[in-house]
Amino acid sequence: MNMNRRSFLLGSAAAASLAGCSTAKVGVRPRKPGEPISVAMIGVGIQGRQALLPQFLSQPNVRVTTVCDCDRTRREDAAQRVNAHYKDSACKAVADFRAVLRDPEIDAVCIATPDHWHAYMSVEAMKHGKDVYCEKPLTFSIDEAKKVIAAQAKYARVFQTGSMQRSWKKLSEFRVGCMIVRNGYIGELLYVDANYGRGGQKLGGPSHPVRFWDDPAKANEEADGYEQLGEDGWNMWLGPAKWRPYSNQLAPKGVNKFYPMFWRFDDDIGSGYNGDWGAHHLDIAQWGMDMDRSGPYRIIRSDEPYSTNLYHGGRRQFGMRMLFRKPNGEDIELYHGPFGTWGTVFYGTDGIVAVNRGKIAVWKGTGLVKPNAEVRKALQDASFMKDKLVAASVGKDYGTDSSAKKDDSLTKALEKLVSEFKIDSAPIQLYRSENQVKNFCECIETRAPTISPAEVGGRSATLCLLCNLSYQYDTGFDWDPVRMEIRGSNPKGVSIERTDYRDGWNIVV
Repeated sequence: MNMNRRSFLLGSAAAASLAGCSTAKVGVRPRKPGEPISVAMIGVGIQGRQALLPQFLSQPNVRVTTVCDCDRTRREDAAQRVNAHYKDSACKAVADFRAVLRDPEIDAVCIATPDHWHAYMSVEAMKHGKDVYCEKPLTFSIDEAKKVIAAQAKYARVFQTGSMQRSWKKLSEFRVGCMIVRNGYIGELLYVDANYGRGGQKLGGPSHPVRFWDDPAKANEEADGYEQLGEDGWNMWLGPAKWRPYSNQLAPKGVNKFYPMFWRFDDDIGSGYNGDWGAHHLDIAQWGMDMDRSGPYRIIRSDEPYSTNLYHGGRRQFGMRMLFRKPNGEDIELYHGPFGTWGTVFYGTDGIVAVNRGKIAVWKGTGLVKPNAEVRKALQDASFMKDKLVAASVGKDYGTDSSAKKDDSLTKALEKLVSEFKIDSAPIQLYRSENQVKNFCECIETRAPTISPAEVGGRSATLCLLCNLSYQYDTGFDWDPVRMEIRGSNPKGVSIERTDYRDGWNIVV
């Protein structure tokens, strides 16, 4: 189809057909004794298909009854996977998520779409009586985070944010690390590092200005694959985001076997590595700081050099800071740095805890160590202050490469830390969860809170988005952690809202 004609159609009748959902509140569906929880998967790209679907299929007393994707190839493939698992042909493949929400036989939904759809689908699902598992980052904007939090409170649904590092495994490096910090075993917490993004490469910390094509010289090649979506499907994929030509960089054609990063770094759809990896490492920082119901009071602009990479739009890639106020009146300073050995590092007045997937190191009796470039470099191989090192592992017994030779160094390090700090009898005990999906399904049955409900996920997303806004607008500002809004002057006009929801996809709680 001619691109100009496609643009005309998507801007007129085809777009007008996509009205929002009803705002009617629907109660919980009563299930018969022993009847499984009916789950629908909304979004079956690589995350929904490979990371989430197998976990839902493995849960007892759960039945995946529906898969939904505006891409025909992906939804049909997902339905075949479900049917092969159950050895029948009962799974429904649906193109429009609104049909899923209207289905009274569906109890819960798993939302694994790009970020710009998360809030709308989550709120509408809760209105329609569904419990919700939504991928991280929970929302595209801070205003959306406030609305999802309000919706869970209003509709009393079970909600889980896909911040899976809180449910890493039975003996979790993240829970153990945060338990050491929260119980004061490294003294008063004063500094935190959250490390993600590649400062000098194509993918940095913040999102990028909107681009139609990854490579304009290959526009025709990147437009290949449109047929599997069609006009209605592509318009639905964009949803509230501004219209732009189809790109297989945004919505990969076929059953893709790679994680698409193009949309994650688009200002109108994602929030860069801030929303991708920041949603993990900032979430652990939030857990360790005991800020699940609070947030920073000040955002401090980065003083790192501006990026010269054309993809970055001149934005700085790391170096912004946030200040959090503790109940005793002291501050915790959080710093965003680039990828390294450690995802999150906690600095106390008498010790350090550094943690990442498959890695942990704890120093005790160090006195206050103020993080700087020299300290951060020394921490990379855990050789820093060896005489104060309680236990460490670089994680050789962790990884996805089954052919790699592994050892049990991580397990031994964690067992030593559990014993040394008497973790199991510590005064402060953090929520224990071995698996994020399992925790969600169990809570559907018990109606108990999950480990990452809407407020926890919403506040973690807010940290990601505050980072992104600081880089986008190249500024700092004061923040009200209670009201979740900018406090005082705002000369750069920083906005915490998406101001233009296309086609009426605005969110109403």
